[in-house]
Amino acid sequence: MCMSRLHRVVSAPIGGWVTVEDVEGDEHRVSLLAFEGSQPGPGDWLVVHSGYALQSVDPAEASAITNELRAAQTVER
Repeated sequence: MCMSRLHRVVSAPIGGWVTVEDVEGDEHRVSLLAFEGSQPGPGDWLVVHSGYALQSVDPAEASAITNELRAAQTVER
């Protein structure tokens, strides 16, 4: 099963691709083919699904979500 996940942009887009970092700190290269909105830049947060960036996420909302995910990971361990 595929899930959409929150990722932070770590580098400027090049050729329709951008490098992002997930909540665990792993970097991935994702396509901007399905992305709607202005071009993302370093520090922006994106919803990524199956290797495609779909949309931007408000920084305050992204912070709240990542804090909850990290807290949940700590409880599971």
